[in-house]
Amino acid sequence: MRILGSKQQVFCSLCKKELKRKYKPQEEWKIEGFLCSDCHIEKTKEFALKRDVCAICKGDPGDIALKPRWQWNMEPGSVLCQTCFNNKDADFNKKLEFCIICNRKMGFVRYNPKPAWKINGQMCRSCWDSRNERK
Repeated sequence: MRILGSKQQVFCSLCKKELKRKYKPQEEWKIEGFLCSDCHIEKTKEFALKRDVCAICKGDPGDIALKPRWQWNMEPGSVLCQTCFNNKDADFNKKLEFCIICNRKMGFVRYNPKPAWKINGQMCRSCWDSRNERK
Protein backbone atom coordinates (compact mmCIF):
# COMPACT_ATOMS: atom_id res chain seq x y z
CA MET A 1 0.00 0.00 0.00
CA ARG A 2 1.39 3.38 -0.98
CA ILE A 3 1.19 6.28 1.47
CA LEU A 4 0.58 9.77 0.09
CA GLY A 5 3.75 11.65 -0.67
CA SER A 6 6.12 8.63 -0.75
CA LYS A 7 7.13 7.89 -4.32
CA GLN A 8 9.49 5.10 -5.18
CA GLN A 9 12.41 6.26 -7.31
CA VAL A 10 12.69 4.58 -10.71
CA PHE A 11 15.88 4.62 -12.77
CA CYS A 12 16.59 4.12 -16.47
CA SER A 13 17.74 0.57 -17.26
CA LEU A 14 20.48 1.81 -19.60
CA CYS A 15 21.88 5.11 -18.32
CA LYS A 16 20.73 4.83 -14.66
CA LYS A 17 19.24 8.36 -14.57
CA GLU A 18 16.24 8.98 -12.36
CA LEU A 19 13.06 8.90 -14.41
CA LYS A 20 10.46 11.63 -14.46
CA ARG A 21 8.54 9.85 -17.20
CA LYS A 22 8.77 6.10 -17.79
CA TYR A 23 8.98 4.61 -21.29
CA LYS A 24 8.35 0.92 -21.78
CA PRO A 25 10.88 -0.83 -24.08
CA GLN A 26 9.59 -3.01 -26.90
CA GLU A 27 9.84 -6.79 -26.51
CA GLU A 28 12.38 -7.28 -29.34
CA TRP A 29 14.81 -4.90 -27.58
CA LYS A 30 15.16 -7.44 -24.74
CA ILE A 31 15.50 -4.79 -22.02
CA GLU A 32 14.06 -5.22 -18.53
CA GLY A 33 12.62 -2.21 -16.70
CA PHE A 34 11.90 1.29 -17.98
CA LEU A 35 13.83 3.78 -20.14
CA CYS A 36 14.32 7.54 -20.09
CA SER A 37 13.23 9.53 -23.13
CA ASP A 38 16.78 9.84 -24.53
CA CYS A 39 17.50 6.11 -24.34
CA HIS A 40 14.05 5.26 -25.73
CA ILE A 41 14.62 7.54 -28.74
CA GLU A 42 18.08 6.04 -29.36
CA LYS A 43 16.78 2.45 -29.24
CA THR A 44 13.87 3.34 -31.51
CA LYS A 45 16.27 4.84 -34.06
CA GLU A 46 18.57 1.85 -33.81
CA PHE A 47 15.80 -0.65 -34.56
CA ALA A 48 14.03 1.53 -37.14
CA LEU A 49 17.17 2.08 -39.20
CA LYS A 50 18.23 -1.55 -39.00
CA ARG A 51 18.95 -2.75 -42.55
CA ASP A 52 17.40 -5.95 -43.79
CA VAL A 53 19.54 -8.71 -45.27
CA CYS A 54 18.61 -11.07 -48.07
CA ALA A 55 17.25 -14.35 -46.67
CA ILE A 56 19.17 -16.43 -49.25
CA CYS A 57 22.54 -14.76 -49.96
CA LYS A 58 22.72 -12.73 -46.70
CA GLY A 59 23.71 -9.68 -48.74
CA ASP A 60 22.29 -6.16 -48.77
CA PRO A 61 19.03 -6.13 -50.77
CA GLY A 62 19.63 -2.50 -51.73
CA ASP A 63 16.82 -0.05 -52.30
CA ILE A 64 14.54 -2.75 -53.73
CA ALA A 65 13.89 -5.30 -50.97
CA LEU A 66 11.33 -7.77 -52.32
CA LYS A 67 9.07 -9.93 -50.18
CA PRO A 68 9.02 -13.65 -51.02
CA ARG A 69 5.80 -15.14 -52.34
CA TRP A 70 3.71 -17.14 -49.90
CA GLN A 71 4.03 -20.32 -52.02
CA TRP A 72 7.79 -20.45 -51.39
CA ASN A 73 7.30 -21.30 -47.68
CA MET A 74 9.92 -18.88 -46.37
CA GLU A 75 10.09 -17.19 -42.98
CA PRO A 76 7.51 -14.42 -42.54
CA GLY A 77 9.03 -10.96 -42.68
CA SER A 78 12.06 -12.03 -44.71
CA VAL A 79 13.22 -10.04 -47.73
CA LEU A 80 15.10 -10.94 -50.90
CA CYS A 81 17.41 -9.02 -53.20
CA GLN A 82 16.42 -8.72 -56.87
CA THR A 83 18.80 -11.49 -58.04
CA CYS A 84 17.72 -14.04 -55.42
CA PHE A 85 14.05 -13.20 -56.00
CA ASN A 86 14.43 -13.80 -59.76
CA ASN A 87 16.32 -17.07 -59.19
CA LYS A 88 13.77 -18.33 -56.66
CA ASP A 89 10.88 -17.36 -58.96
CA ALA A 90 12.45 -19.12 -61.96
CA ASP A 91 13.13 -22.25 -59.89
CA PHE A 92 9.56 -22.27 -58.54
CA ASN A 93 8.05 -21.83 -62.03
CA LYS A 94 10.28 -24.61 -63.42
CA LYS A 95 9.12 -27.00 -60.67
CA LEU A 96 5.54 -26.03 -61.37
CA GLU A 97 5.60 -26.23 -65.19
CA PHE A 98 8.00 -29.12 -65.87
CA CYS A 99 8.23 -32.73 -64.66
CA ILE A 100 10.96 -33.06 -62.06
CA ILE A 101 12.07 -36.46 -63.47
CA CYS A 102 11.96 -36.21 -67.27
CA ASN A 103 11.84 -32.39 -67.58
CA ARG A 104 8.87 -32.54 -69.98
CA LYS A 105 6.38 -29.66 -70.04
CA MET A 106 3.35 -30.67 -68.05
CA GLY A 107 -0.20 -30.42 -69.22
CA PHE A 108 -3.32 -29.78 -67.21
CA VAL A 109 -2.99 -32.89 -65.01
CA ARG A 110 -0.06 -32.94 -62.58
CA TYR A 111 0.93 -35.58 -60.05
CA ASN A 112 2.46 -34.97 -56.65
CA PRO A 113 5.04 -37.56 -55.59
CA LYS A 114 4.45 -39.70 -52.52
CA PRO A 115 6.31 -38.48 -49.40
CA ALA A 116 8.25 -41.76 -49.23
CA TRP A 117 9.83 -40.99 -52.62
CA LYS A 118 11.45 -37.82 -51.23
CA ILE A 119 11.05 -35.90 -54.50
CA ASN A 120 10.63 -32.12 -54.43
CA GLY A 121 8.43 -31.06 -57.34
CA GLN A 122 5.62 -32.38 -59.50
CA MET A 123 5.61 -35.27 -61.95
CA CYS A 124 3.96 -36.14 -65.25
CA ARG A 125 1.72 -39.17 -65.43
CA SER A 126 4.20 -41.52 -67.11
CA CYS A 127 6.95 -40.77 -64.55
CA TRP A 128 4.50 -41.14 -61.68
CA ASP A 129 3.23 -44.48 -63.02
CA SER A 130 6.73 -45.86 -63.58
CA ARG A 131 7.85 -44.77 -60.08
CA ASN A 132 4.70 -46.26 -58.53
CA GLU A 133 5.21 -49.64 -60.30
CA ARG A 134 8.72 -50.00 -58.84
CA LYS A 135 7.42 -50.17 -55.29
